[in-house]
Amino acid sequence: MELTFVLVVVLGTTATILRLSQVAKRHPFSVSQLEFINFQSKYQFFLVGVALLLLPLLAAHDSTNFGAFFAVGSVGAPAQDVQWLAIQNESWLSLGTSLSLSITLATTIFVYLRFRNSAAGIKHLFPYLHWVILFAATNAFAEEVIYRLGVVVPLFGHMGSDYILLISAVAFGVPHLRGMPNGLIGATMAGILGWLLAKSVVETNGIFWAWSIHFLQDIVIFSAFVLEGVAKIAVEKATGKLAGAACERS
Repeated sequence: MELTFVLVVVLGTTATILRLSQVAKRHPFSVSQLEFINFQSKYQFFLVGVALLLLPLLAAHDSTNFGAFFAVGSVGAPAQDVQWLAIQNESWLSLGTSLSLSITLATTIFVYLRFRNSAAGIKHLFPYLHWVILFAATNAFAEEVIYRLGVVVPLFGHMGSDYILLISAVAFGVPHLRGMPNGLIGATMAGILGWLLAKSVVETNGIFWAWSIHFLQDIVIFSAFVLEGVAKIAVEKATGKLAGAACERS
């Protein structure tokens, strides 16, 4: 019963998000010269709306678990050992900090390799930094509500933590086959991240570390898309000038 509820929630919200992303692409609303900013301004509005509608549904389904996990949580709670990740005798204060740094570094390397030939210099990011921060914050919040609370709240107490973490990992990883990071490598990275973020929610009774780590990754990813958009506009302007000059000569 609980697993069915989770499947309906995760699959339903994911399908809704994909549909709304298409709506966002077609809608003419514009706030910037960058296509990425315009798309995210609409997409994030829809995404947060879906998350806000999901919150009361989760609260109604299991008010006890919802109250326990929809919170900042115990930031320094003990972390359960994980031998294959060399996590041993750590608190979430130290583990969360080290994961924030190491995962962000890994994301930065992946994104750099993906965008190194198509992005503008970092100085061009600053005029758009407020958008990047806003979208990273809303995206991290909404996806943590869907893929962490949407799994943990219904299943905690009804299923072992190992299974809960695995379900959250798969639910978060599979959509990244077509997301960013993308492909099989990207989906695997997202799945491992989803597992770690779900672990933080279960062990700290809150979403502080899950949201914070997710937020940092989105800062890196969204910054890359912005810089790619700036470079694209520069190329289009340069191409237009060259075409204009050629016309004048002819």
